[in-house]
Amino acid sequence: MWYDGNFCIYLYAGEVGAASKKRLASMKNRIQFINTFNIKVQDALGRYRLRGLPDTVRERVVLESLLWYACVCFFEKDGALMALPCAPSGSGFNVYGDIGNVWVYSRNGVFNKSVDTYIHGSDELAFLNKTNGAGPSSNLKGVLVWENPTRFPFINQTIFFSEAISDAMRTLDVCRKNIKNPYIVVAEESVLPTVQEYFKKRDNNEEYIVSSGIFPADKISVLPLVTNSDNLNAITALIEWYEAKYRELCGIDNNSQIDKKGENLIQAELSVNDEYTNLAIDNILPYIQEGLDDVNRIFGTNITVEANRKKDQQPDQEGTDDEDIQTNN
Repeated sequence: MWYDGNFCIYLYAGEVGAASKKRLASMKNRIQFINTFNIKVQDALGRYRLRGLPDTVRERVVLESLLWYACVCFFEKDGALMALPCAPSGSGFNVYGDIGNVWVYSRNGVFNKSVDTYIHGSDELAFLNKTNGAGPSSNLKGVLVWENPTRFPFINQTIFFSEAISDAMRTLDVCRKNIKNPYIVVAEESVLPTVQEYFKKRDNNEEYIVSSGIFPADKISVLPLVTNSDNLNAITALIEWYEAKYRELCGIDNNSQIDKKGENLIQAELSVNDEYTNLAIDNILPYIQEGLDDVNRIFGTNITVEANRKKDQQPDQEGTDDEDIQTNN
């Protein structure tokens, strides 16, 4: 991902002074998106964990493949199990839309192989292996594991919320700067260095500025900027809403975003979002495990998937009585 050059910031070594500052200023929106995107990717990668992987399989690569492409291919190479990202080949699909052949590829660009993939149920009905295309024959056999029934990569959600949050954050940052300097200075180019020097001293908390000459006030004007406090509150609330909604989709506890109105907050109010939070991750775990079960059966492994939630956030705690609900007095 990152070493592919995606979402990277490049600054030319020869750029110094004003040129470098101007380039950085123009890239602040992009930098904010990258920072937000990195945090959201980490949240997405932490939705669940895989247990029982052999040493030749990297959990990181499996999680990234499922996040980016909604699938990953387990296959055997030289007697050992591997797992890599993949893309469907020209073999087409069978009657159920299952893929019979994929290309697996490595991060270093060296390994790129055709793999015949196992189709669930084909050992009982060979007809399921019949696709509407003629893919390349392969001496490698593999199993596709999908993250969700729609085969839609979750990274699309990550990109959307990262863009929305970073845009709102940049808007808030602009408002913050407008509060600090509630005006835009308009000056002729000849006096611009003098104006910049004056404001630099002000930023250094210097209360008095000694001028050796006559300041050309007639060449400078100020355009006032008005920042509405209600807009600041609305933007802040919007950022919190986006954050909470994304964490909910990730199956991550987001009760910290709940507005605590009063001291007597009961447990039921704290868990108001737990149902949706648990569903977001619990709906996909059985689908992932179904693919892993095929991997286990064919390659003799014992790989399982489990939600990466807190121990006290398990959704199967039923039968809670009213007297079990704790209140904070």
